[in-house]
Amino acid sequence: MNEEELNNIKEQHINNYRKAIIENIRNNTSVLVNEDLTSLLKKPPLDSMDLIKTKFLSLAKKNKIVLNIDELNKMLNCYRKFMLKCCDEINNIRVTELTDKVEKIDFTKNSDVIKINKKDFMNINKEIKKILKEQLAVGYQKYILKKIDTIFLEDTDEVKKKKITNDMAKWINGIYKNELLENVDIKILVKDTTLINSTKEQAERYLFTINNSRLLNDNLDN
Repeated sequence: MNEEELNNIKEQHINNYRKAIIENIRNNTSVLVNEDLTSLLKKPPLDSMDLIKTKFLSLAKKNKIVLNIDELNKMLNCYRKFMLKCCDEINNIRVTELTDKVEKIDFTKNSDVIKINKKDFMNINKEIKKILKEQLAVGYQKYILKKIDTIFLEDTDEVKKKKITNDMAKWINGIYKNELLENVDIKILVKDTTLINSTKEQAERYLFTINNSRLLNDNLDN
């Protein structure tokens, strides 16, 4: 085997290794966004798990009024659909940033491997949190605050309507937002750690093949 053929084999091995890492990034991000994050934003399977709806009903009961449940469900469905729209952007940012890092790695030695570290996620995760915070703020203003009058019956006392609206605003912009973002942090941390570990495993397999390939090593020695 001549040197050109040997270099082509090495290059193909590197490309396969790089593609495997990029595929891991895509799969890991897909699970994070389409399963983990969407589970926090979409409608829960049970009404009892719907924190926002439960809070509205609790405030209504506390103030001794009845809400229009159909309009409440409609309002919350629109809000959730809007919240889910940011998931594609989050997916693209994470995949693009990590893939760019992997594609820029220059293999100059047989011992070089692709590494993904905690620091590689810092800017990505900041951007994800920023997007979610902005989406929460806009979503609340556009799909809850501006539509909240539709959930009250015509004879509802204006003072009680204002109190529920104010209490809801404090809760959504305080406890609800903080707990949501904390849960997002946990989901992200798990997937970041999973990706770091799977990248290490891929590196070990890559090095094992490099160091134990009779084809490569026999030709390197000759």
